[in-house]
Amino acid sequence: MLEVKKGSELRGRYVISDLLGSGGYSIVWRATDKEVGRDVAIKRLTKVEGNDLSSLLEEAGATSRLKGHKNIVEVYDVFQDDGEGFLVMEYVDGSTLDEIFREHILSKTWLEKDEALDIFEQILDGLLFAHSCGVFHRDVKPSNILVSKLGAVKLVDFGLAKLMAHPLEQSSSYELGFARRGTANFMSPEQASGQHIAHTTDIFSAGIVGYILLSGRHPFNHPCGVATIFDLIKNPTFQCDELTGMQKGIIPGDLAAAVMKMLKKDVTQRSQSVLEALNELSKESAQSCSRCSAPNPVSNIYCGQCGNALKQPSSIPTFEHSEATTPLTNRTAEDLTNDGYSLTRRADWVGAIDMYRRAIDVDSSYGRAYANLGYALNRIGSYEDAIKQLSLGIECTSDAALLHRMHDARGFAQSNLKNYTGAIADFTTAMEYNPRNPRIHYHRAETKALAGKYAEAYIDVLEALRLDPDLPRAIRLRQRLEAQGYVKA
Repeated sequence: MLEVKKGSELRGRYVISDLLGSGGYSIVWRATDKEVGRDVAIKRLTKVEGNDLSSLLEEAGATSRLKGHKNIVEVYDVFQDDGEGFLVMEYVDGSTLDEIFREHILSKTWLEKDEALDIFEQILDGLLFAHSCGVFHRDVKPSNILVSKLGAVKLVDFGLAKLMAHPLEQSSSYELGFARRGTANFMSPEQASGQHIAHTTDIFSAGIVGYILLSGRHPFNHPCGVATIFDLIKNPTFQCDELTGMQKGIIPGDLAAAVMKMLKKDVTQRSQSVLEALNELSKESAQSCSRCSAPNPVSNIYCGQCGNALKQPSSIPTFEHSEATTPLTNRTAEDLTNDGYSLTRRADWVGAIDMYRRAIDVDSSYGRAYANLGYALNRIGSYEDAIKQLSLGIECTSDAALLHRMHDARGFAQSNLKNYTGAIADFTTAMEYNPRNPRIHYHRAETKALAGKYAEAYIDVLEALRLDPDLPRAIRLRQRLEAQGYVKA
């Protein structure tokens, strides 16, 4: 058996340092990759033999299509050594969500609603990207969710969870499957019953995590303790209580309804996509930007997408879809873009994207269509396409407001794909067109923090808070930077 300990070296490249943790099927070490000079996490797979190991490593390698998203732990390398399997992954300096939950339980506290919602949305953003790449997790649970010390949320173990669930698709005997052990409390009913599982399993499991984040309790943990959580998930007649906060008061109705829809035991009644769940969550936002249609909390002074000064909903102009009365061939790029805007207001992102593309076909220099298209593509997780379309739009317009929006949107896409240098450049250019948008300063601060430029990030986050002292994410980032000693409090 291969000896792995502090100071040992794997493949002449990875120098083992600290033990990070262990479970029933793996041991995780921190290591240094000598070839590229970065810290990595190495997962050593245990209790997996023969063809199962080969299949597992093949499955893990197939998730390479997920490389580059900031809410997914990247797998750098997969290999076998002395008959054992190893995964070399992105190292995250932080804690699992499971550990964070335990700390709050022991201290009899819970997360603030804004922080809980921020974590939840980042989890869904990671799942949205994965699903758009055709990869499902199938084992979404707090121990598979990492939160960095600066608040970046990352999903881990894509591919592994998919393989570990395979026995459930072939047998009603749950004891035969890997996935039961340690994950029963976060299964979907169909997974627990040995039925076919797909992306909707991720949605249900993420809904459980969201419910815990926002309420401080598991939706299927009955206080009498007679029935197990697994039994109550599996039983189609048991419905969990409506979502309310443990210590923070009532959860807003739209937000609660969005989470409860993710927890429908009947798959046909459940949220059918992660995007649908994100759209439902955004209904809590009570005002929409009149320039770009992005949803915003009612308290926002400026639009988080384009920096426009926000108006109340009653004063926002709406555009009716005119296809029924105006022949498609006679509509201008502005008409089609207005139709796309109307569709975004109804969360029909696919329809809106189609309209914006039609607008560009009519007039390839119509900048507003490119700006709106880039925003919509970001919304569905198509970041590479967003970068492509926004780059074309930037080349064909001189309108300062549109250029502000497009550089911001392109920076957002590049930051999500971990191209931090390009993202910082885009946010900097966006500031030149509108230096008074606090969200741009926060976006650049967040990206600089992800890139390890902590002192520069602190300067940007202070500027964001000068412009908008109540910006929640900026407040949390400032606190985290100060708490980690990256800057002086």
